[in-house]
Amino acid sequence: MSRGGYCFGKYRTYGDFRGRKIRTKIRVRLFLLLLFCVVLSLEIGFLTNKSAEQKNQEEESVLTAELAGYLQILSFSPAETKAWLLADMGTYLTGADVDLILDFLELDSFAESLRAEVSFEDREEISRRKWCVIYEKMIDYLELSDQVQVVTIQYLGMLADENRVMADSGNYDCDPASVNFVYGETYEVYISGNLLLGLRAGTEETEADGTVSEEPDMFIEVSVPDTVRVLLTQDNNESVYRDSVRIKGSQPLQISGGDHTYEADADDVTDCASLMDEWEVNELVAEACEDGKICVVNEEGSAVSSWYRGSFHLYRNESGIWIVNEADLEEYLYGVVPGEMPESFAEEALKAQAVCARTYACYLVAKSGYAEYNADINDTTDCQVYLPSKENEKATAAVEATRGMVLEYQGFLATIYYFSTSCGYTSGMEVWQAEEIPYLAGVSLLSGENAYVTVTGEENDENGNEETLISEEDGEAAGVDFDSFLRDSEVEAYDASSRYFRWEAKLDMASVQEEVKQALAAELKKGSSKVTLSDGAGESMNDTAGLGEYVSMSVAERNSSGVVTDLRIKFADGYADIYHENMIRAILGLAMKELTDKNGDFVYTLDMLPSAAISIDCADDGTCYVYGGGLGHGIGMSQYGADGMAQTGKSCEEILEIFFPGTEISKS
Repeated sequence: MSRGGYCFGKYRTYGDFRGRKIRTKIRVRLFLLLLFCVVLSLEIGFLTNKSAEQKNQEEESVLTAELAGYLQILSFSPAETKAWLLADMGTYLTGADVDLILDFLELDSFAESLRAEVSFEDREEISRRKWCVIYEKMIDYLELSDQVQVVTIQYLGMLADENRVMADSGNYDCDPASVNFVYGETYEVYISGNLLLGLRAGTEETEADGTVSEEPDMFIEVSVPDTVRVLLTQDNNESVYRDSVRIKGSQPLQISGGDHTYEADADDVTDCASLMDEWEVNELVAEACEDGKICVVNEEGSAVSSWYRGSFHLYRNESGIWIVNEADLEEYLYGVVPGEMPESFAEEALKAQAVCARTYACYLVAKSGYAEYNADINDTTDCQVYLPSKENEKATAAVEATRGMVLEYQGFLATIYYFSTSCGYTSGMEVWQAEEIPYLAGVSLLSGENAYVTVTGEENDENGNEETLISEEDGEAAGVDFDSFLRDSEVEAYDASSRYFRWEAKLDMASVQEEVKQALAAELKKGSSKVTLSDGAGESMNDTAGLGEYVSMSVAERNSSGVVTDLRIKFADGYADIYHENMIRAILGLAMKELTDKNGDFVYTLDMLPSAAISIDCADDGTCYVYGGGLGHGIGMSQYGADGMAQTGKSCEEILEIFFPGTEISKS
């Protein structure tokens, strides 16, 4: 800017000074007034949109598939709900379906009182707000309210093959088919312990105890705690509450509660519920002397849990007793690393896993997602698997070699994801339709001297392609021919030893086209961006009923890592495009008839595709053959890839720099 002119409050000093000064003041005031109006209109628009979104969520119809999640509080497994109830229902929950549920549960008296309070017609599609009123009244009538909490979570992805949701406050077990959230969005949900039951909408009739109201904090300061408090559930079928607890120590136990103290000899069984009654307290602390360990035992005194380091904090309320193991953070990791990675993996891979596990533990401690239990985390896949019984020398050595080390990015704890196996490349956040995170961009795991790719450019042949072999270093700038790449079982990559590095699936899309349409309709009903429909002319559609019969499907778009980011399903009168890796895997899983790994062995444990890095061949009869690579979402660190790198001599630091470029290791 020239020296003669300034903005706001400084005026030109030549010509008609007074006139220019007045005109400038007027212009400034008009500009500020206009700016204020723009900001005000944007704020009003934001609040209006937010209110509209909330209202849409409350008024949307509930899918009957979601009942498999909600009814888990009644001790029905999702499979039982689907077999006993959902077979007699349509896509959306109706008033007649509510009556069917109450009749099945033999809640005749409750049904009469409910009808007097909440009106609904047999053919009426039940809104989420109305269903939540019914649901809360029902669990209150069944005296289950104290087992259900309402919390606010930010959804960070689904691990469907492990039946769990990832959230900012921790991870939750769930029925994958009954949870359909959008990455990065915030939801109010019902939970029981670590089990996510379903989405909650405002009921205006019940207050939600324990609701988290603050916005999730995406910037966690780097801090490594000395201890971690772990909610123990594995020995109790992953249930939090127990009717009774008996414990013993490998060394004498010092047990205290209130003003009372008691010392139990080594191997003596202590009935904690009886001790609480005797001392009239609802909290006990048990510590083993001389570095001893503690375990949970049955009436005969036989151990039914791992032997734990540190201390036990036992709490009791009207729901029962629960146990929190307070342990040194590093000793906690002794039991985490072997729970997440096999002992057979190389030392440097185990060290990389230890750093990732420590970073994630620090994040969870900072978020305090289990504060209602006086704990930081739990011992299952909801957080990280904690198995002290699997402690081994290699895992413990890896933890000690990385003691205090966490990954940080620009002064904050890094967001860490890891998964089983890549196809040869890892992915970025775009596969979840999420905003890019710089250190979670896709990287190459190809390990051979050459990489099989297709180069694109001006010098290509008349078809625009030229197949060639080029060096791995040059491969980053080249486009990979993934249709060939994903069918090539001889590709050299760091995680090629995994049985899921390459796999094949046989699908029968024609036989499940109605189920596919229902799943698409359900997603559209939620206003999700994962799916769009269009007619033959490319015009947007809102209803799957107009699509017609299934014809074929193809890959419309994929990212540079090979993961499909637009799967196009062609129908007689339109198209469906699916953009989210998890939903692509789930939709195609509906049609999956056979799945074989790279060795040709059948896989019976997965009900969705192992990954969305796929190539597809379709026949006229509706049969499709899918060729894929990898297992999991593909973001962050491939565990088999880390092992492969370590086998070739790469260090822990080099492995982490490859998977999380730009991060730094911080040592407390």
